[in-house]
Amino acid sequence: MLLRGRSSVVFMSASTRTDVGRIRTYQAHDNLRPVQVEMISESIAALEGRGAIVAAAPTGVGKTAAALSAALEISRKPGNERTIMFMTGRQSQHRIVVETVREINLRLPKGEPPVTLVDMIGQSGMCVQPFANEHPTLFTSLCSEARANAKCRPFLSSTKAIGNLALTTPLHVHELVKMSRDFEENGQSMPVCPWKVGRELAKHVDIIVCDYNHLFMESVRSASLSGMQLELEDLIVIIDEAHNLPDRIRKGLELKLTPDMVRNATFEVDEYLQTMEAAFGETDKEAVETIRWAHNVITRLRPTMRAWFRKLGVEVAANDGGGRRSSPETKQRLVTIEEFHELMNQAFDAGANDNAQTTLSVDGEEIDSVATQDVSISADGPIPELRLRRLAEVLQGVEIDREADEIQDLAANRLGSIITAVDQYGRTSALALVFEDNSANGAITSHLLDPSLVSGPIFSRVSGSILMSGTLYPTELYREVLGLANDAALRSFSSPFMNDRRPVVISSDVNGTLRQKGEAMTAKIQSHIAAIVNSCSGHIAVFAPSYVRIAEYVAGQNWGDIKVVLEERTWGKQRTDRLLDDLEDARRRGKRLMLAGVFAGKLAEGIDYRNNILDAVICIGIPMAPPSVESKALQKYFDDKFGFGKGMKWAMVQPPMNAVLQAMGRPIRSIDDRAFILLLDERHQRGNYKACLPDDLSPIITHDGATTQMIAQRFFTKTKPAERAEGS
Repeated sequence: MLLRGRSSVVFMSASTRTDVGRIRTYQAHDNLRPVQVEMISESIAALEGRGAIVAAAPTGVGKTAAALSAALEISRKPGNERTIMFMTGRQSQHRIVVETVREINLRLPKGEPPVTLVDMIGQSGMCVQPFANEHPTLFTSLCSEARANAKCRPFLSSTKAIGNLALTTPLHVHELVKMSRDFEENGQSMPVCPWKVGRELAKHVDIIVCDYNHLFMESVRSASLSGMQLELEDLIVIIDEAHNLPDRIRKGLELKLTPDMVRNATFEVDEYLQTMEAAFGETDKEAVETIRWAHNVITRLRPTMRAWFRKLGVEVAANDGGGRRSSPETKQRLVTIEEFHELMNQAFDAGANDNAQTTLSVDGEEIDSVATQDVSISADGPIPELRLRRLAEVLQGVEIDREADEIQDLAANRLGSIITAVDQYGRTSALALVFEDNSANGAITSHLLDPSLVSGPIFSRVSGSILMSGTLYPTELYREVLGLANDAALRSFSSPFMNDRRPVVISSDVNGTLRQKGEAMTAKIQSHIAAIVNSCSGHIAVFAPSYVRIAEYVAGQNWGDIKVVLEERTWGKQRTDRLLDDLEDARRRGKRLMLAGVFAGKLAEGIDYRNNILDAVICIGIPMAPPSVESKALQKYFDDKFGFGKGMKWAMVQPPMNAVLQAMGRPIRSIDDRAFILLLDERHQRGNYKACLPDDLSPIITHDGATTQMIAQRFFTKTKPAERAEGS
């Protein structure tokens, strides 16, 4: 059996770890910055009590190294060993974690076992088979079939040799994939499944690096943890870029419902029923009877659903005023949970004995009280309180033979998922159902307004948590929205960057709202951009709220010797990775590039601009979402739960401001980097917008392009790039 190394060092409490000069056991750099020591100490104190810390830690703090150092001190405590699960939504961050652990291992005290790690991404991303690049749904089908029929040679191969090799040094996932694909034994090619290697190693390593979905998507969590032979209580969780977690959880519950889905589900359940009748009609009559009942319900739901959608479409069209308004909310309507239950009850009750059937209870306590009762199926189906749940279970279990090129999930499975969401979260106001007229038959989308319903129970069970990001402002928001305990530590660490190496300038003459949009405002924006182009000698990044607006501001303009690289929606990881090489190559040749992208896009959040490759970042406007039924429901929910005014600040303003803060942090990746930050929107000076900026920010105000150029020229003349400092 593969066993991780364990520390024999005497465990010390956080109170003894405040000396800046102290050599720590798990130290990625020879010298720790004071702010790193502070973050390590605060994190250890939280983890010692199985608690959580929410750390707003800007670039330069060294938060990855600090979080790993603290977590390892706790997870390797003799007699109380735990596994660290480092979670991030960005593959670029995976490599940083691996490199940090390698640095830690180089500095371990003599006799200290090396820190072990396994780096994992999605199953298709780790696959060495030819079908790895197929659509995710098709890949899942092909992979499952190959494994079930013992036709996947890499999956059948022994993982022992590769596993032992992977434990000798921390490997980035792509290094593990290459090693597994190229593995030879006795001179013969013997590829091994890297995903299987990772799952089998997980139980025996110190650190697992993976995506948020491994814990915060229920279907993935149950399969992932059981496959790794881990329990939530075994884990210390580090959430990197934690500002993204609430939206990631919400998106996992964004599920669609359409009349066509119900129609297709009817056909699929019918085929499934025939298959099950032929296979188990005599041996498992209860299971077959349950499927027959579900088929009857879906058959009766189909015409009712289509009529309901037509009614919703007519209502939305009447409210749209003839299509004269373009706001998304004019084509939307909030659907109440009661309306959904009423529709489902019509299908449940149709054809059943009125005395035997009652309407579905939406009382959470009543449903919970019968959850453990016997639910054997009668001709009328399960008892009323459980029939929605039982219908969802049947639909999610439907399996039928499919054509090789069918890539979409079964309609029955998707219908089962949205019914499950209503059953789980519909008994509170935290789930919003929104109908949108999309010119076809319309669609209903589910929106989970409160991610704490998913994350709260998880954080309450794990051994400890570190949530960190450069944009966790205010920390209270994330404690509340993610359902952390009231005693979770809330810490904002000061940036080690001096304002004279990263000045932030706000323009008072630009307003990025749509009502101020026009030729005059565009000219002002372009004059500020030209001021930066004329003041620096390096690359520039410009970000705007949309692809249309960024093209309007920079495309087709004559910017002199600087070449514009316009981000495209279709860009993938390979294209963005190549962009870094393009920037380095252009700098070597004395050429300049202007990157033009959107907030929260690939260029604004998905790239680590190392080596001070950017001289300046320009942020145009604030990416406020247009009014929608969903956003209004979210604002009201936050006001009701957290207090009046929190809906606007936390639900409406903070998310777009976080996108701006992320873009602002792109050029500064090292303590000695220098860059000029220009915010082209006067709203940054006032109200809720200003409150979202870090407290230690001291912005300079500019009133026009000429003033911006004067400020920028002075900065670039006086402040030169420094040599990269160790540990940056």
